[in-house]
Amino acid sequence: MNKQLLLILLPAILLATGCKQQKAYDEGETATQTAPHQPLPPKYTAQYDRSVPPARIDIEKAIADSVPVSLSKVASTIEYFMVGDDKYPITDVVATNDGFIALNQPKLYLYRKGMKRKRVGLKTTFGNWEHGAKICIDKTTTRLYAHLKRINEETGYGERYIAELPPLDSVLARVYYLYPDSLPTRHFIPVNIQKGIDCFSPEIYVTPINIGIEKGIQTFTIQGDTLCTFYAGIDSLGKVPDFGFFGSMYHTAYFYENQITFRTSYCDTIYRVTDEQTYKAEYYIHMGKYRAPASYIFNGGERKNKAWLTDLKENKQSLFLKIFKEGKSTKSGWLDADREPDMPSVERQVVYLKSSKQTFALPVKAGGLANDLDGGLPFWPDGQTDGYLYMIRPAKELKAKIKLTGSPKQKELKAFLDGVDEKQNVMIVIK
Repeated sequence: MNKQLLLILLPAILLATGCKQQKAYDEGETATQTAPHQPLPPKYTAQYDRSVPPARIDIEKAIADSVPVSLSKVASTIEYFMVGDDKYPITDVVATNDGFIALNQPKLYLYRKGMKRKRVGLKTTFGNWEHGAKICIDKTTTRLYAHLKRINEETGYGERYIAELPPLDSVLARVYYLYPDSLPTRHFIPVNIQKGIDCFSPEIYVTPINIGIEKGIQTFTIQGDTLCTFYAGIDSLGKVPDFGFFGSMYHTAYFYENQITFRTSYCDTIYRVTDEQTYKAEYYIHMGKYRAPASYIFNGGERKNKAWLTDLKENKQSLFLKIFKEGKSTKSGWLDADREPDMPSVERQVVYLKSSKQTFALPVKAGGLANDLDGGLPFWPDGQTDGYLYMIRPAKELKAKIKLTGSPKQKELKAFLDGVDEKQNVMIVIK
């Protein structure tokens, strides 16, 4: 009887064991792991290319006025995707060869036009994902790379790593999930690299030089070896206070046409890295009378009527900048004859058109570029990936604010709105 019972239960036991273990990697692949190691000294010394002067983005002149800009000035196509609800907000997006992979943290989904979304079979928790850039893809091999972290059971300390997934088709075809600890290849980030990763590719990753008051960027191979250090040309910081948070600080680094582009806090220049060791000033941001250098801010300078950059995105046609202009609130009583009128703070949306080298500040209440492509919502990017710009809005906002006129250019938009779930969010993508 016991023997018969064992024979009956044996298939179920084997199946459960197989489900528990999962497949560490696809058949034919060898699991490899790059252990943390001390990065080698920089392989290259940075060379600054001064052969071509940077293009001028005149913020001082632009924010003195308001000029509407049409979306067709910066894009020729627009697409819509339902991308889930607020339970799993999107924290990163990458373009694939036929759609987009979005991290509805902690879940990965493939979104393709006219098709239902497809789960990308990597099973993670919200806490597995690192801050900063989270995913990238190699369009040639279709391998996705994920910026993750784990707790080392022996030391109790956190470890960051960049994991390489199998080719996308094989991941989509899997019956069982991949788990972070079973991924075929993991490149651990050396413990002395404490800065966050601003952007990364299958070959390199980029971090700010300093924590807090960054002075430029460093590049590393995916294995963790130092490539080069690129310093930004900024004013003397003066005496940097060791307390407080400064809203005027903003830095970014991203890939534009496979070249690293970066800007640091209190720097008037946007830099482009053209090869492993060469960089140049691509754009000069002219703040004029609104400029507030680092030493001015740290030494308690009056911020009234000063401005600074708070966001930067780029596509082939233009740059999108957010400029915060500080207002003034007086503490004087309202009966004070010499009372200075209050001046509210304002954040301006500024567009620089590359072809005409013109800079425009949109009307404060415009909400973005006027959508003359299909009459949809005004557009302002939340993110960028491989030449695409995207923004994410609640579906109910689209339903409430978009006026359908019967125009032929609204045919696809109307079809989308007719089938949209109002509980979902919508990713609007332009190129």
